[in-house]
Amino acid sequence: MTKKSCEDFKDMLVDYADGELSECDSQAVAEHLAECPACRNVARALERSLRLAKAIWLDNLETAKTASVRRRVVRLLPWAAIAAAILIAAGTLILNSLHRPADIEYGRIERQVTSVATAARLLAATQILAPCEGTESIVEEQYRYILDNYADTPAAAMLRNSNHFRRDSQ
Repeated sequence: MTKKSCEDFKDMLVDYADGELSECDSQAVAEHLAECPACRNVARALERSLRLAKAIWLDNLETAKTASVRRRVVRLLPWAAIAAAILIAAGTLILNSLHRPADIEYGRIERQVTSVATAARLLAATQILAPCEGTESIVEEQYRYILDNYADTPAAAMLRNSNHFRRDSQ
C-alpha cells in the first residue's frame, strides 16, 4: 500500500474538519494528521474557521429572528398599549369600589391593635415593677390607668380577674 502525500489529503481536510468524510476516509486523514504537523495545523485552522463561520451564521440567523419578532411587536404595540390602559382603568375602578369601606374597617382594626399592644406593654412593665420594694402605689396607679383607659383589652380583663388588683376593693 502506497503512502499518500500531503497533496493527496489537501482536498479532504475541509470535509474532515466539517465532519463530512466517510468513516474510512476520516480514519485515513486522522492517521495522516497524527504523523504530519503541517497538515495538523491546517486542519486546526480549518476547524477554528468553520466554528467561527457557524457562530456568525447562527448569530445572523438569531438576529433575523429577533428582527422579525421586533417587527411583529412594533405592529402590535399600539393595540397592546390600548388593552393595557383599559385593563388598568377597569382594575382601578374595581379596586376603588371594593376598598373604600374596607379602608374604614382597617383604620378601626389598626386602632384596636394599637390599643391592645399599648395596654399589654403597660401591664408587662407594671408587672416587672411590682416585685420591687416601695413601688406599690405606682403599680396600683398603673393598674387603675389600664382599667380606665384600656377597659376593652385583654390586659384589663386580666387585671379584673386577678387576685392582685380588684377595682371593687377601692
